[in-house]
Amino acid sequence: MKKVFQIKKQRNLSAVIEDSFRFFKINAKNILKIVWEQNRIILTGLIITYFLYVFFYFGQLNNAYTFIRGNTITTKTEASSSFILVAVTLFILALIFAPRFFAAIVGYLRVYDEQTGKVDTEKVKELVQKKFWGLIGLTLVIIILTLLIFLFSSLIFGGVMALLGGGTTGAFILILLYFFMIIVGVLYFSLSYYVYFFEDIGFAEAIFKTKTYLKDKFWYSLGIFLLIVFLIWLIGLVVNAPVTLYVLLKSLWMVKNPDITKYSGQGDLIVASISIVSFIGQMILRVLMIISMGLLYFSLREHKTGEGILGKINQIGSKEDAESF
Repeated sequence: MKKVFQIKKQRNLSAVIEDSFRFFKINAKNILKIVWEQNRIILTGLIITYFLYVFFYFGQLNNAYTFIRGNTITTKTEASSSFILVAVTLFILALIFAPRFFAAIVGYLRVYDEQTGKVDTEKVKELVQKKFWGLIGLTLVIIILTLLIFLFSSLIFGGVMALLGGGTTGAFILILLYFFMIIVGVLYFSLSYYVYFFEDIGFAEAIFKTKTYLKDKFWYSLGIFLLIVFLIWLIGLVVNAPVTLYVLLKSLWMVKNPDITKYSGQGDLIVASISIVSFIGQMILRVLMIISMGLLYFSLREHKTGEGILGKINQIGSKEDAESF
């Protein structure tokens, strides 16, 4: 009797978090393997470019510190040009990798067989290719909507501030409201990606349907979202601790050693190398984040449709029963 994981069911707040870690623990190796198989060239290029970006970035910081100290900067113009070129390349590779990374993980959830615990990697590959441009298109739509909402809300908040006379209390309240609106917007649009991916519908329909899912479960969804973000941030602090500690120690050393002109324009191989480890760690944490949001989506969908319960009823009496947990 093979243990499997039931994805399509309603969960409370603690169950979403607990099951996210459980599913990640069981399937992390397979998920990361699929991500690598689908993105070998892009991911390799991304890691190399990120290494160079951090290396050149700290060279630029050395320049800035030397300038502040009143020393002569010895870096050639080519160094700044290289930094800009690497930064642009990193942005382009990240733009390509992000939707493929998301599609591979969410595709894994979609193809996951709750009866056998197996995943057809070929189907995941097809989903990555099929959804790539759609995810980019949805992102562009969300960016445009976000800009429009930002402009519209800025006009409203500006008008309210004018009516309030620009008082400190009024400004503080509006800032809190604005911050809350940003959080809600991130939650709303994040879930839109899952609605679009799992239900094979258009951009507009996915965005509007997200509202239907959140209508009766808004505070539940917001609580889970904030808890997930907090946990990922907390774990991320540990992952980034080596880089943070090294940069802090080096900064203190530079302050205590005023004659640092010989280091001007030079990058830092140590921090660049450590940053790669942190980059990979953050990518793994991103897998956990996507899984958690996926389980939240299925919980909301199950609340509305009851598909998971109907599926289990239809399976009653089947020859093979899997032990779910």
